[in-house]
Amino acid sequence: MRGTFEFPDHGLTARQVTSYFEERIRAVAIATVTAKGEPRVSPVGAVFHRTKFHIPTAEYSVRIRHLRKRPAISLTHFELNLIAVIVHGRAEIISPGVPEFEELEISEQEKWWHALRAKGQGVYLRIQPDRMFAWAKDPGHFSGV
Repeated sequence: MRGTFEFPDHGLTARQVTSYFEERIRAVAIATVTAKGEPRVSPVGAVFHRTKFHIPTAEYSVRIRHLRKRPAISLTHFELNLIAVIVHGRAEIISPGVPEFEELEISEQEKWWHALRAKGQGVYLRIQPDRMFAWAKDPGHFSGV
């Protein structure tokens, strides 16, 4: 990664990453692993809150089943030739009733999430990162430098 991403010249600081995500939903891809060790990738929305990614999802989803047994997870966000953020870590499931669950705000435009939450079927995946890489073609274009 260091060679491909040309660190440190193209690396982003923690402050730049935080500023970029600004606690709003951004498109990411997350990868989980099946019992047979097969990767499964899905596009989702993620919120960056208190230095960690949080993914709203359905409690009954296949990804939750995977993560309950095998909590390893990877996340990628990128805009071609602009920015790439890659995280490898472990997922924690945040359920309703936990104080952190109530702190997370999801846009009213995300009607699917509010319907799940109202039924008590919405949870968040919080990624505890083991490794994180943040690259930008021009880091100076990102605030928080």
